[in-house]
Amino acid sequence: MSRRHDGGVAARRSAGLAVALAALLLAGGCGADPVVVYRGSAVAALEATLSEARTAELAGRLWVADRSTHPLAVLVVRDSDSGVGAEVSWFEEQQPPGRASDRTRQRTADALDAAASAVQAVRIELDRSDRPATRAALDDLRSACAGLESLAEELE
Repeated sequence: MSRRHDGGVAARRSAGLAVALAALLLAGGCGADPVVVYRGSAVAALEATLSEARTAELAGRLWVADRSTHPLAVLVVRDSDSGVGAEVSWFEEQQPPGRASDRTRQRTADALDAAASAVQAVRIELDRSDRPATRAALDDLRSACAGLESLAEELE
């Protein structure tokens, strides 16, 4: 990977962590309900993952339709795969405030894992330059994105 590519991912991770930390500090100082704050963290992770996954989906679909170059599609999907992985890791590090949040944690983790697996499948098939398999993986990714979007809307 190039330095610029690594720096972009690191900068996004740092920015995301800074925003989440600021939100938690502000919420903590205002006496906010920790269950609500945790649910907000879940929504933030779902929305960030959805953005990365939709970017991968668009890049893959453009390549499958022969409207993009293979190297560009590979670069975009690999970057999205890294971004999804960062979001999954960030959310997994969050401690649910109590048993009442366990269901939110499990459902969010499941949706994030499904999206991560789907983006990885697109990356693998794209790396193999297999258009039909990439198309099938993109269909699975679309389904995973719908799950992310639905859960984020439900938790908001």
